[in-house]
Amino acid sequence: MHVVIVGGGFGGVKAALELSKRKVGKITLISKEPYFLHHATVYATATGQSSEESVIPLHALFADHPSVTLVNDTITHIDADRSRISSATREYHYDKLILSLGSVTSFSGVKGAEKYSHSLKTLSAIEAFQDHIHEEVVRKELDSEYVVIGGGQTGVEFAGALDVYIKNLKTLYRLKKSKAHVTIVEQEPRLLPKLSHTASYKVTRQLKKQGVRVITGQRVENISKTAVTIGENLHPDATVIWTSGSEPNPFYKQNTPTFHLDDQGHVFVNPYLEAFDDVYVIGDSNSVINNDTAWSAVAQAKAVARSITREAQALPKKKFHQGRYIQSSPVGYKWAYVEYFGIYVAGVSGWVVRRWIELYSYCQIMPLKKALPIWRAHDLSEIDTSLD
Repeated sequence: MHVVIVGGGFGGVKAALELSKRKVGKITLISKEPYFLHHATVYATATGQSSEESVIPLHALFADHPSVTLVNDTITHIDADRSRISSATREYHYDKLILSLGSVTSFSGVKGAEKYSHSLKTLSAIEAFQDHIHEEVVRKELDSEYVVIGGGQTGVEFAGALDVYIKNLKTLYRLKKSKAHVTIVEQEPRLLPKLSHTASYKVTRQLKKQGVRVITGQRVENISKTAVTIGENLHPDATVIWTSGSEPNPFYKQNTPTFHLDDQGHVFVNPYLEAFDDVYVIGDSNSVINNDTAWSAVAQAKAVARSITREAQALPKKKFHQGRYIQSSPVGYKWAYVEYFGIYVAGVSGWVVRRWIELYSYCQIMPLKKALPIWRAHDLSEIDTSLD
């Protein structure tokens, strides 16, 4: 059997590892990047901490899995009748196909957002933001305001870390006259609108305590190279970082009617996560509810690997059941909010729990022995001290 997996995120990597352990046959993992990006820690990497905790080479994850072949390519087309997928230059045959393409950023029609705002979605985007800050430090002219658009988990995590980062830069490079500060904007009435009201209250209070300005209930109207309009108010001399909104990968829309999509572009899947015979779609582009977390992607990957193995053994497949997953949001230095089934912990205790959650997430894709040094890289700084 030849299983082809497309996508090098949590879902794709976990599916490949599980199938390799189950010895189902040949496995090909196709990813457009040669690395795995650990999105739960990119907020730290983007604000001066080590990239080792966020950027992990795929070959390192699969060094002990000879049945897995890694390919760097971008898949653009599927021919289900011939059991083939293709890129601009190559075609791949599959017996079973797992698509774990993830989502892409949605700019919600905001003028100038895609062109002028920074992002944390890819390594190149993170590096572009770091280069922008580096150039400002060299000129010794930080912007007056750093505006984080989106008050979801990525937004609050980044806003808290960015506030600490900007303060550290002011001290390190003697920029005490700078009035640079961080603002976070959410168009819903509260931050973390998908989480509990307690989570929203605790995190908002901590951000404000740090000195982050919080704006809710207002929409971003326009973004230019050096300014942003929020509601009716112009914020000049601003750097904008966009963390708001995502939409299913455009691959599925580009390959309709092969895939059946809901109104938001998510792929309809059956209880076994199949879009149709022999083709599985996992992660936040399928129609499973509450599927926008790494934990859901990991659970779906395990379920699909189990189904493919059982089918190869002439056993009936088992339906996937979505679970409830722990929610955690770090804010600034050694503070986090963690909640599970209505029970929460916040503050330094929450930060300790969050750190253990991060270690557990690494252990989903590598042995503890390999995970520990990557996890510990969180304490390493990559701030360039030679510019002073």
